[in-house]
Order: sequence, then C-alpha cells, then structure tokens
Amino acid sequence: MKKTIHIISLGLACVAVAGCASKSDIYMVQDDVRQLREQSQQSGGESAEMYAEMQRLRDEVASLQGTIEEMRYQMKQQDEAARQRLMQGETAATDSTRLETLYMPDQATTGLQPASAEQLQPPVVSPGTDAVQNVAEPEAALPKLSDQSRFTSGRAAFERYDYPAARKELEILLADYPQSPLADDAQYYIAETYFNEKWFEKAILEYQLVIEKYPEGNQRPAAYFKQGLAFEEIGDSTNARVRFRELVQLYPESNEASVAAERLP
Repeated sequence: MKKTIHIISLGLACVAVAGCASKSDIYMVQDDVRQLREQSQQSGGESAEMYAEMQRLRDEVASLQGTIEEMRYQMKQQDEAARQRLMQGETAATDSTRLETLYMPDQATTGLQPASAEQLQPPVVSPGTDAVQNVAEPEAALPKLSDQSRFTSGRAAFERYDYPAARKELEILLADYPQSPLADDAQYYIAETYFNEKWFEKAILEYQLVIEKYPEGNQRPAAYFKQGLAFEEIGDSTNARVRFRELVQLYPESNEASVAAERLP
C-alpha cells in the first residue's frame, strides 16, 4: 500500500515539473487515491497515518490544479503587457519625432544657440535658505510581537469565533517561534478552528501535526481524541476506533482516555 502512495506522489511530482497537466492526468490521480482507500478498507481498515497521507495527496491535486490555472493566467497577462509596452514605445517615438519637427526652432533662421548642459541643471540651494526639503522620513519598523502575545491574540479571536483571524495569529507564531513552548498549543487550536468550522478532513490533518511534531506536548491526548471524533463525523468509524484505542494505550490516565474508552466496543 505504501508503494502505491509512492507511485501517486511520483506522478504528482512529474506533473508539477512539466508545468502543465491535462484533466485526464488529474482524474487519474484522483482515481488512484480512491482505489487506495478501497484497498485499505478491504484489508481491515486504513490507519490514521494512511488516511492523512491520502488527504495530503488530495490537497496536492487541488493545489496543482490551481497552480496550472494561475500560470496560464500569468502568461496571458505577461503577453498582453509586453504587447502594450511595444505599442506604447512605438507611439512615443513617433510623437517625439513629430514634436521635434513642429516645435524645435531652426538655429539657422532664429540665430538662437541650443542651451548648454550647465544651463539645464537645476539651481543649487545653499544651506541655511528657506527652501523646503521634501525628503521622506523612513518609516520605523514595527516591533515583533512575542510568542505569548501572538498566542493570546489568537486565543481571543478563537473565543469570539473569528476562526480565520485566530489561524492567522497562530500561524505567525509558528513561523516566528517554531521552538516556542506554545507551539503545540498553537497547532492544536489551528486544528480546532477547522473542527469548529466542520471541515473535518482538514482538522484530521492538523491534529496529525500535533501528534507527529510534538510528541512531548500536553495537547497530544486531546489531539488523538478530537481526531477520532473527526473521523466519526466523516463516517469513518474504523479509523475513529483506531485513534481511541491508541489514546487509551498511550495516555490511560488522561481525561480524554476515559471518555474514549466508553466509545470503544
């Protein structure tokens, strides 16, 4: 089964390198993902890690489709911009020639001498004069917020149900302070935002990050439990039971384990 996942990932990589893909290529990858899940279910149920891997493949397919469309759009815009610049350049050159022909006086008939380079220079303002100096003051850089400030702001947004704002603050915390003791809490609440928005597939992936990246974190039991609930919400009782059973085995003294044990047959 892992071999099948490697083949699918290789196919995605080839399509990305080529820079383009037909709809049949995308459908082929999607069919492979569905076939993988069916094979896993026939063999006694897929593991949570296998399910997370398939979700990542689906995200890559969606991302690839968006990237292809974006590249096509950008290429079209660049071609249009180049054509406009070419037309503007030709027009400007023609207008400049016409202006010189119409308005430049003939030195032979007027007796006027062309201005020298020195005459065309702007006047020099001496120090101490009343001339206004239009020099823009450089803007002061905003101070970088601490990890605690980011977490507090993200939690506040979470409590008022502003989940996009909460994710933004917590993702900045993870980017600026990846080794922060609050990192596992930030990742857990990112997963919680998706769970509360009922995007359970995405929540499963985010809970999996808590489990994999922070093995010593205090949110790991809760991540196991909430991931099991998310599996139940999408009708995958097999993986839900797998997660509840692992929770009871790894953290038997936790509050989540006692609740999970009641959900096991």
